Amino acid sequence: QKLTWRSNQHDISICRMKGKHEAECRNFVKVLLVRNESLLFVCGTNAFNPVCANYSMDTLEPVGDNISGMARCPYDPKHANVALFTGGMLFTATVTDFLAIDAVIYRSLGDSPTLRTVKHDSKWFKEPYFVHAVEWRSHVYFFFREIAMEFNYLEKVVVSRVARVCKNDMGGSQRVLEKQWTSFLKARLNCSVPGDSHFYFNVIQAVTNILELDGRPVVLAVFSTPANSIPGSAVCAFDMTQVAAVFEGRFREQKSPESIWTPVPEDMVPKPRPGCCASPGMRYNSSSAFPDEILNFVKTHPLMDEAVPALGNAPWILRTMTRYQLRKIVVDTAAGPWGNHTVVFLGSSTGTVLKFLILPNATSSPTPTAPGSQSIFLEEFETYQPGRCGRDTEEERRLLGLELDKAAGSLLLAFPPCVARVPVARCQQHSGCMKNCLGSRDPYCGWTSEGSCVFLEPSPRVAFEQDIAGGSTSHLGECEGLVTESFVDEPDGLVSVNLLVISSVAAFVIGAVISGFSVCWFIGHRDRKELARRKDKETILAHSESVVSVSRLGERRARGALLAPLMPNGWPKELGKVTQHDLDSGVLPTPEQTPLQQKRCPGALQNCTWEQSHNIINAALRDPGGSGPAGAGRGHGG
Repeated sequence: QKLTWRSNQHDISICRMKGKHEAECRNFVKVLLVRNESLLFVCGTNAFNPVCANYSMDTLEPVGDNISGMARCPYDPKHANVALFTGGMLFTATVTDFLAIDAVIYRSLGDSPTLRTVKHDSKWFKEPYFVHAVEWRSHVYFFFREIAMEFNYLEKVVVSRVARVCKNDMGGSQRVLEKQWTSFLKARLNCSVPGDSHFYFNVIQAVTNILELDGRPVVLAVFSTPANSIPGSAVCAFDMTQVAAVFEGRFREQKSPESIWTPVPEDMVPKPRPGCCASPGMRYNSSSAFPDEILNFVKTHPLMDEAVPALGNAPWILRTMTRYQLRKIVVDTAAGPWGNHTVVFLGSSTGTVLKFLILPNATSSPTPTAPGSQSIFLEEFETYQPGRCGRDTEEERRLLGLELDKAAGSLLLAFPPCVARVPVARCQQHSGCMKNCLGSRDPYCGWTSEGSCVFLEPSPRVAFEQDIAGGSTSHLGECEGLVTESFVDEPDGLVSVNLLVISSVAAFVIGAVISGFSVCWFIGHRDRKELARRKDKETILAHSESVVSVSRLGERRARGALLAPLMPNGWPKELGKVTQHDLDSGVLPTPEQTPLQQKRCPGALQNCTWEQSHNIINAALRDPGGSGPAGAGRGHGG
């Protein structure tokens, strides 16, 4: 069945009048939730006039009237939002206005009163980008990134956060926080590489639902570095019990707009603890009954002092200096024929998918671990097919969504022009060799007795062999085309040492030979040029007999041929029209062709050839009209 939900022409016309493009003035679905066993709850941007509706899951027919999508769905399809249903109540995180200035966490529908976060308060939100929401115990947790006000002295610093609100929050009193959350608190998520100076991955990109790993409630989150930093991505795991514990710790405050943020002393925190959930049996069985002191403290102190630590205090998966950044994540916690392995699929900004195996007991390490030591890289493959999807451009390849279809054993990927389905494993590429199949360490693949590598269905009936732990393929012979050897047999994805040594030696030998030939050719070419230059010099000297000979020629010839030996094609002008400014330095003798200047003759020597030749040249330049002395053209004995 197919349902097309279009905007009406009136909404489109108003959208165009507001200055939006025709492509923006459409109905983009931003919320799609299962409300109950029979209803789907859907919200769309509706040409910048958001609207929500209920549809039957069986017939996809509308049920009831449409309701406003304000605070439930963004106006602009490019804006991020999250939503979930719990207890018949809709919890959303989005923006409430056309200009996307008012960010809000909002509760509506159900029997409880409508609540929202404080409006236009930078201590609560500062340009947030919402990523995901999960329900755990008595709270709803929201994961997002925002500009950190506690680091306002460092310009705009983006950090990742987790915030929570009580599901049974009834709002504050008529004096403080009326129709607003009384339980809103937020804390920083710490996904960093430990060391003397931590390297932080501050930009949260995606978060999973709560998974049970080794008996612990865990969420995996993808982080990246800012655009102006070293490109890199990381996957960190967070235990929800540790997340909850941070909200029981110290608060952080800024006493004045110019001061730095500091922890609040414990004796300054009122009782009962601000941000807690009121419940029957407590002194205050409803949040609306809290004293103003508690409500005012919550309003001005929403930030926790401590950050939520990642499991192992290091990323489970780490990728830096790559041509892409990781954007999406899905996890199969029951991978393999017996459902006892955890595999993580990561979607990049360009549609490339990376697959990792999470090692057993990864959540139970008591001491800090090395980054990336909790996972094994399995494979990387491309999913965008230009032949089927369209043009192969950066915009067309942008990954919009990634989902796991466990029943079909495939991944679903959404791109702007198409939706692609790819298998979770490519076992057939290892069918030519047993070592390839076992060395892949892929829980989805197994080597059968028929001599092929096949995808293993749950609870298979055929006999197969796997080597997920690694180390049992060394006795097998080498085979051609081992694709995954460099990622399996060597730690941390390093290339074989033997291959590295051979490549280095070969590169050195080839480089030395090429360098030797280059040097020999250059020296020979330089010698040939020098020899040619000397021949040219000797030719010039043979015609002109050096500068002294030129002067002597000037004594025996007319002035018009004075510099002729230096110009193979003749002088372009008559010498009588040449002045000192007309002489081109390019036709004058070079320093190598010019000997040292001879000394003037003593006055007692009357027959001095150099002196007389020099006077003739000067006279020719000063008197272009040809009225020189009568004896200027007469030859003198050499």
